[in-house]
Amino acid sequence: MDVLYEESAVNQKSKKAAKIYKILNVISWIVFALGILCALLFFTMFLPYFLTPLDSAPPEGVSVEDWQNQIAGGRGMAIFIIMQFVFFALVWFMLYTLKKRVNISYDYTFVSGELRIAKVFNINRRKLQCRIQPDEIMQLGDVENASYDRLRSDPSVKQVLMTPNSEPAEGKFFMYILVGGGGTKKLYILECREELLVNILKFVKRGTLESDYVMQEKKQAQNG
Repeated sequence: MDVLYEESAVNQKSKKAAKIYKILNVISWIVFALGILCALLFFTMFLPYFLTPLDSAPPEGVSVEDWQNQIAGGRGMAIFIIMQFVFFALVWFMLYTLKKRVNISYDYTFVSGELRIAKVFNINRRKLQCRIQPDEIMQLGDVENASYDRLRSDPSVKQVLMTPNSEPAEGKFFMYILVGGGGTKKLYILECREELLVNILKFVKRGTLESDYVMQEKKQAQNG
């Protein structure tokens, strides 16, 4: 049975996140350019002072004392430029790390039993996070149920968030997938429609769905 189902968990604050990303991106490029400038200054203007011995013969018309002061001053400026380069490099790395956490969304692709989860950075760049096979799935369910709380409190289970939102979008819910393999258990949290759960259930063994699961339509009717 061939099945293809796709959907995304889009950042509900994507407009604001996109603006923040643009600001961080512009600042990071400015910092990157300043870092490159520092590197060029060091190699073209100040590196020779490190390569010139302090007791070397001064150029014609320059006293030994002035020549030694010039070398010492050049080395001092070189150290200052190196410190500036390190500073800009650290700031760039910090901005680069922040950019990876801003305007994030997730794509879920279910292809005939295999669930592929990709992280999307600022809409245009995707990175595959994991592939989940049906025989790896130990339990499926709703985060709002007691079965999730029991799993979450288990110290041997590591929770992995695969959604950028703290609340599910309209028509969606937070589904958990308990995966075992390699001696570790991971509890993946997805923000999806019930159709994804239904498609996964076609490929997993009976009893994988939590016993306290309530269909989303029925749950909404009860809560309404």
